Amino acid sequence: MNQRDQRQTTTDYFAELARELYRLGDGRDGSEQWELHRARVRGFQEAARLLGLLSLEDVQSIIDAAHLEILGESRLERRERLDGLAAKVERGEWGDFEGPAYERYHSPKK
Repeated sequence: MNQRDQRQTTTDYFAELARELYRLGDGRDGSEQWELHRARVRGFQEAARLLGLLSLEDVQSIIDAAHLEILGESRLERRERLDGLAAKVERGEWGDFEGPAYERYHSPKK
C-alpha cells in the first residue's frame, strides 16, 4: 500500500471514529462510554499525526464535518446555543455587550 492509500485509509477510518463518537452524543452527560471512545479517537489521531498520515488541520476538518453531519450544527453554533452569554464572557467574546444594557434587555414592541 502506497502512502497516498495509507493517508486515505487513515482519513476514512478517523472520520468513522469521529462519527461514532458524536453518535454517542456530545459528552455533556459525562457518559463513561463517550469518554472511552473520545480517548480512542484522540489516541488514533495522535498516532496518525505522529506517522505523518494526518495533519492537525486534517484532524480538525474531519471532526468539524462529523459534528455537523451527526449533530446537525457546527461545534461553535452548538457551543453558543448551549452555553449562551456566560460562556462567551469566559472566552472573552464581548460583542454581545457592546450596546447599552437597556437595549439588550428591552423587548421591541410590535
